[in-house]
Order: sequence, then C-alpha cells, then structure tokens
Amino acid sequence: MVEGPKGATILLTTRFTELFDLKYPIMSAPMSGHSGGTLAAAVSEAGGLGSFGGTDERGPDWVREQIEIIRGRTDRPFAVGFITPLMSLLEANFTAALEEKAPAIVLSFSDPQPWLRMAKDAGALVICQVQSMEGAELAVAGGADVLIAQGNEAGGHCGTAAMLPLLVRIAGRYLELPVLAAGGIATGRALAAVLAAGADGASLGTAFLATPEAIEVPEVYKERVVQSDGEDTVFTKVYDLIDGLPWPEEIGSRVYANQFVREWDGRDREIVDQREALREKTSAAYRKDPEVAAVYMGESAGDVDSIRPAVEVLTDICEGAEELLQRPNS
Repeated sequence: MVEGPKGATILLTTRFTELFDLKYPIMSAPMSGHSGGTLAAAVSEAGGLGSFGGTDERGPDWVREQIEIIRGRTDRPFAVGFITPLMSLLEANFTAALEEKAPAIVLSFSDPQPWLRMAKDAGALVICQVQSMEGAELAVAGGADVLIAQGNEAGGHCGTAAMLPLLVRIAGRYLELPVLAAGGIATGRALAAVLAAGADGASLGTAFLATPEAIEVPEVYKERVVQSDGEDTVFTKVYDLIDGLPWPEEIGSRVYANQFVREWDGRDREIVDQREALREKTSAAYRKDPEVAAVYMGESAGDVDSIRPAVEVLTDICEGAEELLQRPNS
C-alpha cells in the first residue's frame, strides 16, 4: 500500500497492479459460461483486470466477439481464461484469443503446458490458477507471470485445499512472483486479510455474479446468490459426472446445495448410468429452476446482498480494504 500526497486517494499498489497498470489489485475471475466481454470491460474500465472464460461451446467467433466488446468499451488490459483439461475440445477458442492479442491468458486446473508456452510466445502475460503446491510448481517451472492460489471456498470448480494455508505457502515459496488469492473474498475485510497474508491481490468470482454486467447469468441465479447466507453451498462432483467431461480427479465444484444436489450427491454410479436423462433435466432447468440447475457460487455469497454495478462492487471492496489497512489494530 502506497500513500499519495496529503489529501489524495490512498491506492493499493502491489506487484500485480504495477504489472498491468491497474488502480485496484482485483481480477474478475474468468468464470466460463458466467462471464463475457460486458463484465470484463466494466471491471477493466473501473480499474481492475477484467476477464472472461474462453472455454465456451459457442466457439472462436464468440471469443472474438467478446474481445471486440471489451476493446469497444475500454482501452485497459483484460484477460481471457481457459480450462486446461478441456483445452483439446475447444483449442480453436484459445487460438482465437492469441490471434486477437489478448493481453493476458488465465490457465486453470491442470498442467498448463503446452498452452502456457504458446501464450507467452504470442506475447501474452500468463496467469496460472492453482489448487495445490504441485500445481504451483508446474506453473512456475513453465514460466507463469502470476499465480492464483485458489481455495475450496471458491465458487465453481476448485480443489480441496483451503485458501489461506495454500496462499501462505505459495507466497512464501515463490517470492519472485505476484500471487493472487481466490476463494471467499467479497468484502474489504477479506481483501485486507489476504493482502496482509502476502497476496498481491485477489481474483473474485462470486462477488461479480450479481451484477447487471454479468449478462450470461440468469436473473434467478443472481437472486439465489443474493439470498444466500454463505452457508448453503457444497463441494460436489454431481454436475461434473452428469456432464462427463475430463476433469482431474482432485477437482470438484462448489455450488448452491439445492434439492437436486441433496438428492444425488454421492450416488456416482447411478448418475453415470442415468447421465443422459439427468443432463437433459439440468440443462432444461438452467434459466428457471435453481433447485435443479447448477448454481455455481462460493462461500462469499453471504456477503453479496444486492444486484449492483460491477464498479460499485470493485470500489467498495478496495476502499474498504484501504480503510482497514490504514487503521491501527484493524
């Protein structure tokens, strides 16, 4: 944290903000299927690093459209995120992001090679989200520019490690790299805590779900996040088993513990046997029934109490953190 001239705004300055010339040490998480160019542009224009998920069945033209949306609304840097274990299914999307000269690429959930090297060769900075020390070691060996220590508190896909112990270990071992925290962060107090623990910023997903700019997210989904007390989520593999995609064994997802999850969690063999029918049921429910559809949200949903613009979410969290970090014994 650097204090400006008397009377000036106090800015949170870290290696992450300096790397991307940001006002705030916040990245909006890529959230494939839940974010696009509209949300990414809003976060970048407001002073953070906006991103969107490029692992999307709409294909490379959709990725190019989202990048065009961002560049039509801001000249600030942004990132495009990819789920590495699924890259072979949608490699053309990744190629499109590189051809469009995305300033940064985010890679998550498995060994980032050869994608990391390809992104670096194309001139992009690479941010690797990891869920373990082994994942961090692979990312650093491959030449990652930034690490994200993602904890089990995070919404959507994540590993089993708690965020704070993982963050402390990664930040302590890889002193030369900026490290972001992910999981459970939606307030100034939470951001201040991870900065004090050695993070250079945070990657926020759930905090940005209930925003008007998250146009990929159904309104009933946003309302479910707002209504959450933060204790109604569960780590499960129910929806991944239904999808049948090649996720690593150690990765699951944190979702709203709805009626469907309560009914099917732990019945892995039955899910696989009935996969087609269950997939049809959950897909049909996505935009209208949060008690059946997957509602990916993290434990920080309890701190999201209204639908409001992304710029307000970003500034309130960062200004709250600034205030706390300046306060003695905060």
